[in-house]
Amino acid sequence: MILLAVDTALDACAAAVAFERDGAVEVVGETEVIGRGHAECLMRVVETVLARAGVAHADLDGYAVSIGPGSFTGIRVGVAAVRGFALAAGKPAVAVGSLEALAAEARVLAPGRAVVAALDARKDEVYAQGFAVDGSPLAVPFVAAATRAAAHAAETGAVVIGSGAPLLAAIDPALAVLAAAPFPAVETIARLALPRLAAAVPGRDLPSPLYVRAPDAKPQGAARLARLTPGGLATTGVP
Repeated sequence: MILLAVDTALDACAAAVAFERDGAVEVVGETEVIGRGHAECLMRVVETVLARAGVAHADLDGYAVSIGPGSFTGIRVGVAAVRGFALAAGKPAVAVGSLEALAAEARVLAPGRAVVAALDARKDEVYAQGFAVDGSPLAVPFVAAATRAAAHAAETGAVVIGSGAPLLAAIDPALAVLAAAPFPAVETIARLALPRLAAAVPGRDLPSPLYVRAPDAKPQGAARLARLTPGGLATTGVP
Protein backbone atom coordinates (compact mmCIF):
# COMPACT_ATOMS: atom_id res chain seq x y z
CA MET A 1 0.00 0.00 0.00
CA ILE A 2 1.27 3.46 -0.90
CA LEU A 3 -0.17 6.65 0.59
CA LEU A 4 0.42 10.38 0.16
CA ALA A 5 -0.11 12.46 3.31
CA VAL A 6 -0.35 16.25 3.38
CA ASP A 7 -0.04 18.65 6.33
CA THR A 8 -0.74 22.38 6.06
CA ALA A 9 -2.64 22.86 9.33
CA LEU A 10 0.15 24.66 11.20
CA ASP A 11 3.47 26.35 10.38
CA ALA A 12 4.72 23.54 8.14
CA CYS A 13 3.91 22.89 4.51
CA ALA A 14 4.64 19.19 4.37
CA ALA A 15 3.96 15.97 2.49
CA ALA A 16 5.02 12.37 2.92
CA VAL A 17 4.79 9.13 1.00
CA ALA A 18 4.30 6.02 3.13
CA PHE A 19 4.94 2.49 1.84
CA GLU A 20 3.64 -0.59 3.63
CA ARG A 21 5.13 -3.86 2.48
CA ASP A 22 4.87 -7.15 4.35
CA GLY A 23 3.98 -5.36 7.57
CA ALA A 24 6.94 -2.99 7.40
CA VAL A 25 6.37 0.75 6.90
CA GLU A 26 8.77 3.15 5.18
CA VAL A 27 8.09 6.89 4.99
CA VAL A 28 9.68 9.59 2.86
CA GLY A 29 8.84 13.11 4.02
CA GLU A 30 9.39 16.68 2.84
CA THR A 31 8.78 19.64 5.17
CA GLU A 32 9.12 23.39 4.74
CA VAL A 33 8.46 25.59 7.78
CA ILE A 34 6.82 28.64 6.25
CA GLY A 35 4.21 29.96 8.68
CA ARG A 36 2.01 31.30 5.88
CA GLY A 37 1.64 30.80 2.13
CA HIS A 38 0.64 27.12 2.11
CA ALA A 39 -1.34 27.45 -1.12
CA GLU A 40 1.71 28.65 -3.00
CA CYS A 41 3.98 26.00 -1.47
CA LEU A 42 1.96 22.80 -1.32
CA MET A 43 2.06 21.52 -4.90
CA ARG A 44 5.81 22.03 -5.08
CA VAL A 45 6.30 20.06 -1.87
CA VAL A 46 4.01 17.28 -3.10
CA GLU A 47 5.87 16.94 -6.39
CA THR A 48 9.21 16.98 -4.57
CA VAL A 49 8.29 14.17 -2.19
CA LEU A 50 6.74 12.06 -4.96
CA ALA A 51 9.95 12.42 -6.97
CA ARG A 52 12.10 11.53 -3.96
CA ALA A 53 9.96 8.47 -3.29
CA GLY A 54 10.00 7.46 -6.95
CA VAL A 55 6.24 7.25 -7.32
CA ALA A 56 3.52 9.02 -9.31
CA HIS A 57 -0.08 9.80 -8.36
CA ALA A 58 -1.14 6.76 -10.39
CA ASP A 59 0.91 4.54 -8.04
CA LEU A 60 -0.88 5.75 -4.92
CA ASP A 61 -3.58 3.74 -3.18
CA GLY A 62 -4.96 6.79 -1.39
CA TYR A 63 -4.40 10.03 0.46
CA ALA A 64 -4.38 11.50 3.95
CA VAL A 65 -4.47 15.00 5.38
CA SER A 66 -4.15 16.65 8.76
CA ILE A 67 -7.47 18.34 9.51
CA GLY A 68 -6.46 20.51 12.46
CA PRO A 69 -7.03 22.21 14.72
CA GLY A 70 -4.74 24.91 13.47
CA SER A 71 -4.74 27.74 10.95
CA PHE A 72 -8.16 28.23 9.33
CA THR A 73 -6.62 29.02 5.95
CA GLY A 74 -3.90 26.39 6.17
CA ILE A 75 -6.35 23.63 7.03
CA ARG A 76 -8.56 24.53 4.07
CA VAL A 77 -5.61 24.41 1.68
CA GLY A 78 -4.59 20.89 2.65
CA VAL A 79 -8.09 19.47 2.89
CA ALA A 80 -9.14 20.96 -0.46
CA ALA A 81 -6.04 19.59 -2.17
CA VAL A 82 -6.46 16.07 -0.82
CA ARG A 83 -10.19 15.99 -1.56
CA GLY A 84 -9.37 17.08 -5.11
CA PHE A 85 -6.66 14.43 -5.51
CA ALA A 86 -8.96 11.71 -4.20
CA LEU A 87 -11.99 12.66 -6.28
CA ALA A 88 -9.94 13.01 -9.48
CA ALA A 89 -8.21 9.67 -8.96
CA GLY A 90 -11.23 7.80 -7.60
CA LYS A 91 -9.23 6.78 -4.56
CA PRO A 92 -9.96 7.02 -0.81
CA ALA A 93 -8.76 9.76 1.53
CA VAL A 94 -8.56 9.75 5.33
CA ALA A 95 -8.15 12.34 8.08
CA VAL A 96 -5.66 12.64 10.93
CA GLY A 97 -5.97 15.23 13.71
CA SER A 98 -3.03 17.46 14.58
CA LEU A 99 -3.44 16.77 18.31
CA GLU A 100 -3.66 12.99 17.93
CA ALA A 101 -0.47 13.06 15.86
CA LEU A 102 1.31 15.04 18.59
CA ALA A 103 0.04 12.55 21.18
CA ALA A 104 1.40 9.64 19.14
CA GLU A 105 4.83 11.28 19.18
CA ALA A 106 4.53 11.85 22.93
CA ARG A 107 3.90 8.15 23.54
CA VAL A 108 7.19 7.36 21.82
CA LEU A 109 9.07 9.93 23.91
CA ALA A 110 7.33 9.11 27.20
CA PRO A 111 5.77 5.62 27.05
CA GLY A 112 3.34 4.70 29.77
CA ARG A 113 2.23 8.29 30.42
CA ALA A 114 -1.04 10.10 29.81
CA VAL A 115 -0.68 12.98 27.34
CA VAL A 116 -2.10 16.44 26.87
CA ALA A 117 -1.41 17.71 23.35
CA ALA A 118 -1.66 21.49 23.18
CA LEU A 119 -1.30 23.99 20.35
CA ASP A 120 -0.98 27.73 20.85
CA ALA A 121 -4.33 29.24 19.78
CA ARG A 122 -3.27 32.79 20.77
CA LYS A 123 -5.33 35.05 23.06
CA ASP A 124 -3.89 33.06 26.01
CA GLU A 125 -5.80 30.02 24.75
CA VAL A 126 -4.78 26.61 23.48
CA TYR A 127 -6.26 23.92 21.30
CA ALA A 128 -5.95 20.84 23.47
CA GLN A 129 -6.89 17.20 23.84
CA GLY A 130 -6.14 14.69 26.55
CA PHE A 131 -5.17 11.07 25.92
CA ALA A 132 -5.04 8.10 28.27
CA VAL A 133 -1.98 5.92 28.79
CA ASP A 134 -3.20 3.52 26.09
CA GLY A 135 -3.52 6.38 23.59
CA SER A 136 -7.32 6.59 23.60
CA PRO A 137 -8.70 10.15 23.58
CA LEU A 138 -10.26 11.35 26.83
CA ALA A 139 -12.30 14.04 25.05
CA VAL A 140 -12.72 15.67 21.68
CA PRO A 141 -10.35 18.53 20.80
CA PHE A 142 -11.31 21.77 22.53
CA VAL A 143 -10.17 25.38 22.80
CA ALA A 144 -9.79 26.79 26.28
CA ALA A 145 -7.81 29.16 28.44
CA ALA A 146 -4.29 27.90 29.00
CA THR A 147 -5.03 27.80 32.75
CA ARG A 148 -7.77 25.21 32.18
CA ALA A 149 -5.55 23.00 30.04
CA ALA A 150 -2.72 23.26 32.57
CA ALA A 151 -5.09 22.20 35.36
CA HIS A 152 -6.28 19.24 33.28
CA ALA A 153 -2.70 18.12 32.66
CA ALA A 154 -1.86 18.39 36.36
CA GLU A 155 -4.98 16.49 37.44
CA THR A 156 -4.26 13.58 35.09
CA GLY A 157 -0.49 13.53 35.63
CA ALA A 158 -0.02 13.93 31.90
CA VAL A 159 3.04 14.95 29.95
CA VAL A 160 2.49 17.94 27.68
CA ILE A 161 3.56 18.31 24.07
CA GLY A 162 3.10 20.87 21.29
CA SER A 163 3.44 24.61 20.71
CA GLY A 164 1.05 25.28 23.60
CA ALA A 165 3.21 23.37 26.08
CA PRO A 166 5.33 26.41 27.08
CA LEU A 167 2.15 28.33 27.90
CA LEU A 168 1.00 25.56 30.22
CA ALA A 169 4.45 25.22 31.80
CA ALA A 170 4.51 28.96 32.52
CA ILE A 171 1.29 28.50 34.51
CA ASP A 172 2.40 25.32 36.29
CA PRO A 173 6.20 24.79 36.24
CA ALA A 174 5.72 21.33 37.77
CA LEU A 175 4.23 20.00 34.51
CA ALA A 176 6.34 17.55 32.52
CA VAL A 177 6.92 19.16 29.13
CA LEU A 178 8.39 17.08 26.32
CA ALA A 179 11.17 18.60 24.25
CA ALA A 180 9.77 18.10 20.76
CA ALA A 181 8.82 20.04 17.65
CA PRO A 182 5.88 22.44 18.18
CA PHE A 183 3.88 20.65 15.49
CA PRO A 184 3.62 16.98 14.49
CA ALA A 185 5.87 15.49 11.83
CA VAL A 186 4.17 14.69 8.55
CA GLU A 187 5.79 11.25 8.78
CA THR A 188 3.75 10.62 11.94
CA ILE A 189 0.57 11.68 10.16
CA ALA A 190 1.34 9.28 7.32
CA ARG A 191 1.95 6.36 9.69
CA LEU A 192 -1.32 6.98 11.55
CA ALA A 193 -3.21 7.18 8.26
CA LEU A 194 -2.05 3.89 6.75
CA PRO A 195 -4.28 1.52 8.75
CA ARG A 196 -7.26 3.84 8.22
CA LEU A 197 -6.79 3.79 4.48
CA ALA A 198 -7.37 0.03 4.34
CA ALA A 199 -10.96 0.54 5.54
CA ALA A 200 -11.69 3.71 3.53
CA VAL A 201 -14.04 3.79 0.56
CA PRO A 202 -13.39 6.05 -2.46
CA GLY A 203 -15.76 9.00 -2.61
CA ARG A 204 -17.20 8.40 0.87
CA ASP A 205 -16.47 10.27 4.12
CA LEU A 206 -13.88 12.58 2.59
CA PRO A 207 -11.84 14.58 5.13
CA SER A 208 -13.34 17.82 6.43
CA PRO A 209 -11.65 20.61 8.40
CA LEU A 210 -11.70 20.35 12.17
CA TYR A 211 -12.49 23.81 13.51
CA VAL A 212 -12.89 24.10 17.27
CA ARG A 213 -13.14 27.88 17.43
CA ALA A 214 -15.26 30.28 15.39
CA PRO A 215 -13.30 32.39 12.88
CA ASP A 216 -12.31 35.93 13.87
CA ALA A 217 -13.58 37.29 10.54
CA LYS A 218 -17.36 37.37 10.32
CA PRO A 219 -19.79 38.51 7.60
CA GLN A 220 -21.05 42.07 7.92
CA GLY A 221 -24.31 42.18 9.82
CA ALA A 222 -27.31 44.47 9.63
CA ALA A 223 -25.35 47.52 10.74
CA ARG A 224 -23.59 48.51 7.52
CA LEU A 225 -20.49 50.60 7.36
CA ALA A 226 -20.76 53.90 5.56
CA ARG A 227 -19.32 53.75 2.06
CA LEU A 228 -18.60 56.21 -0.69
CA THR A 229 -21.01 56.08 -3.63
CA PRO A 230 -21.39 58.25 -6.74
CA GLY A 231 -24.17 60.08 -4.88
CA GLY A 232 -22.05 60.72 -1.81
CA LEU A 233 -21.59 58.95 1.50
CA ALA A 234 -24.30 56.36 2.02
CA THR A 235 -25.09 53.71 4.63
CA THR A 236 -27.81 51.91 2.69
CA GLY A 237 -28.27 50.53 -0.76
CA VAL A 238 -27.23 47.45 -2.61
CA PRO A 239 -24.09 45.69 -1.32
